[in-house]
Amino acid sequence: MRHLATDPHVLLHQLLRVYGDFVRWRGFKDIYLVNHPDFIRPVLSQDYRRFSKRVIDYRVLAQFMGNGLVTNDGPHWVRQHSLIQPLFGSRRVNGFEARINTLTSSLMDEWETRVHGDTLWIDREMSRLTFGIVGATLFGSDLERHAGEVAEIIEVINLYPAEVRALMTLFSWFPTPYNLKWRRAVKRLDRIVYGMIEARRRGGAGDDDILDHLIRALDEESGEGMDERQLRDEVVTLMLAGHETSANALTWTLYLLGTHPDVEARLTESLTETLNGAAATADDLPRLPYLKQVVQESMRIYPPVWCYARRAEQQEEFDGYVLPANAYVVVAPYALHRHPDFWPDPERFDPDRFQPNRGEGRHPYSYLPFGAGPRACIGAGMAMLETQLVLAQILQRFKVHVVSDHPVETTAKVTLRPRYGIPVTLSRR
Repeated sequence: MRHLATDPHVLLHQLLRVYGDFVRWRGFKDIYLVNHPDFIRPVLSQDYRRFSKRVIDYRVLAQFMGNGLVTNDGPHWVRQHSLIQPLFGSRRVNGFEARINTLTSSLMDEWETRVHGDTLWIDREMSRLTFGIVGATLFGSDLERHAGEVAEIIEVINLYPAEVRALMTLFSWFPTPYNLKWRRAVKRLDRIVYGMIEARRRGGAGDDDILDHLIRALDEESGEGMDERQLRDEVVTLMLAGHETSANALTWTLYLLGTHPDVEARLTESLTETLNGAAATADDLPRLPYLKQVVQESMRIYPPVWCYARRAEQQEEFDGYVLPANAYVVVAPYALHRHPDFWPDPERFDPDRFQPNRGEGRHPYSYLPFGAGPRACIGAGMAMLETQLVLAQILQRFKVHVVSDHPVETTAKVTLRPRYGIPVTLSRR
């Protein structure tokens, strides 16, 4: 139990490695760990309606995220998904490239003054950048002035849902020290988000961004839009999910490149040959296959969302294994992406795993950085575009050196983060 509290991702991986691909861990609440793609497919895709999100993890997340796409379930989720999913089509997402590149360039200009041995915490820098990108692309300028305050709020509320402190938020009226701090943070978050919505309604359309579309979105059948609470929940969900996952993907990729100079040199050479110092565009990315491979391999080793939980609404059977009704089912990409049957030498950082010819025959459910099936992340395309465009600029202008004597460990919160941060120094190209 102590191991579960401190390193749940590592513990689940060890249990699956020792006991196989279908494990029942007995406890106060039995946990059923599923780690074979053939078993995962029905949970997340084929039979997803029979595996609901009515589990404790999402109840905890809903305490501050509300009933947005991540925590929502059932027919209401279907309605909301149909309203929001079109907003993340590839044409609209690719239209964000200019804002992403402008904000990245501004950060690079700032870094130019810090290349003389100053230490940067790359996790904080990427968090700051991706929050700015979320604000600029999804909510116009409305979020920018709140960036510092929201960063403080996220530090308070971003806990692994099974942590005791997080579980206690289900009883937020109980005055534990953390509950009091958590309630203040959520009130501040509500004030910011409701204020953004009210200002946008009062001032009219903004830059035709996602917030404008959320306010205007109407259900095809009922003709009704979202009420203020549902708008708030979707804004918070997009704000937190869109910022946190991309920040971690960039952080871990830069760490891996900084500790694998051969990969970093090969990637930088391909970027220079193709772009010659220019910022990449969405149209350039197909000509940079190795850049995508690096990002994919980084998210294999350090998947931003390290775990998915579901509840079996009825008894199920997988290849002779019986899953009882109401079972608490866990799919852990952190463990799945280390499955030796699908990923030989799984701890090795090898972007060539994702060469097109190397992927032939690999089970499509052996790699789940964005989930799978109808409930896969609607922002996956946005995250991949953002991560590649940011890396293309950073790597052409700077070489990132990871501080060697600093411990780098993973910690599983809502996302997979560096426990102690990652300090780096920079040198110009």
